[in-house]
Formats: sequence, structure tokens, C-alpha cells
Amino acid sequence: MNSKFLMGLEPPSRATLSEQVAKQLATRIAEGEWQPGEKLPSEAELRKAFNVGRSSLREALASLALIGLIRVRAGDGSYISDQPSMYFTSPWLRSGRLADEKAMREFAEARLSLETEVAGLCAERISPEQLAEMELLIEQMKAAIHDTDEFAKFDLSFHLCVGAAANNGVLNNILSGIREQSMELITKSLLLEEGKENALRGHSKILEAIRQHNVVKAREAMRTHLQLFQRSYNILLEERQGTKG
Repeated sequence: MNSKFLMGLEPPSRATLSEQVAKQLATRIAEGEWQPGEKLPSEAELRKAFNVGRSSLREALASLALIGLIRVRAGDGSYISDQPSMYFTSPWLRSGRLADEKAMREFAEARLSLETEVAGLCAERISPEQLAEMELLIEQMKAAIHDTDEFAKFDLSFHLCVGAAANNGVLNNILSGIREQSMELITKSLLLEEGKENALRGHSKILEAIRQHNVVKAREAMRTHLQLFQRSYNILLEERQGTKG
């Protein structure tokens, strides 16, 4: 392991440990500490270097994978991407209604606040018919894992189904009223294959908590699912600004 990597690191001090770790790793990748295709140090080494737990490290790696800086290979570790991420080379941010940093941040923040509570209500109130509909949507997402447009439609339908199952007309109307912006945000988060895989894992955990009628776990699962894009987006903005500087 690179001795430079182990020396002089301060433990992340802010509340979001995973984002701090991800930003430090992203900076080191941008500086060329690891070459394209090179394997990152093991999870055990990274946890020791950053003085963080497994959960925080894995959240950090998931954020970097979502924006295409690394590729996580199941059972084999994490590797630096061979090619630049399309997030850094495409004009994805400048299209649609959420076309600037402020609009993107505010909408993602509002969606996190709203849908976290909605997931808890859904777990408490969902009917067997609505649960069956959500289970079908998960299967449809699995079938569409290589088709971003179709996957995004099922992704949005899943979130709208959670809203409907909360059995609160006001909240459901709000979610339905912002479906266009939600679809845009979902589509942007699914540009990479890793995005779809992460979304599927997140939705599966939400579904399991709802199936158990566990209000607390449903809220936590929804929060974790939506926060992944927020963390990744913050890292992305910092790296894009760094390359411009």
C-alpha cells in the first residue's frame, strides 16, 4: 500500500463521514495517486487509513462508483475507472428544469424530507394489493437493468406507489405534482450502470422494510437511498469545480 496514503490523514470531523472520505479519495484519484484500472487498497486498509467504520467507507465507495470514478467488483474490491466518467464529460446538468446547482440541491433536499416521512406512513398503512404492486415494480426494474429509460419509469412508479400507499391525499398530490422533476432527477442518477444497481438495492431494502410494516426501518431505508445521490452530487460538483480551477 502507498505509504503516502497512510500518513498525514486527519479523520473526517463533520457529521457526514462518508462524504468526507469520498471527497478525500476523489481528490487523490484526480491527483493520479492511482492509475486507471488500478485496484484501490482493501476495505480494511482504507478503514484504518481514514479511521472510519465499514458502513461509512462503503457509503463513500458507493458515492464514487455512482459518479463513475471507481468500479466496484463484487468479491474483488474497487478499481479506478479506465475511462472518464460521463458525468464529467456530458452536459447532463445543463438540461431540464433542474439545470443549475441551486435547483438540483433544493429539489433533492425537499424530496429527501418528504419521501422519508412518506415511506414511514406507507409501512404503517400499505394494503396487500399495493404491496403486490411494489413487488412487481421491483421485478420490472430487475428486467430493465440494462435499459435506462425503462428502468427510470419503473423507478418513478415505485416512488409514486409508496406515496399512494401512505394514504394521505395531500402528500400524494405533492408527489404527483413534482413527478416531472422527480423523473429528471432519477434519470440523471441512472446514467451509469452502477446507478441502476444501487437504485435496485435501495428499492429492495425499502420494500423489505415496508413488507415488515417497520416504520423506522422504512424511513431509514428511504433516507439512505436518497442520500446516496446527494452525496455523489456534492462530490461531483467539487471535482468538476476542481478541474475547472
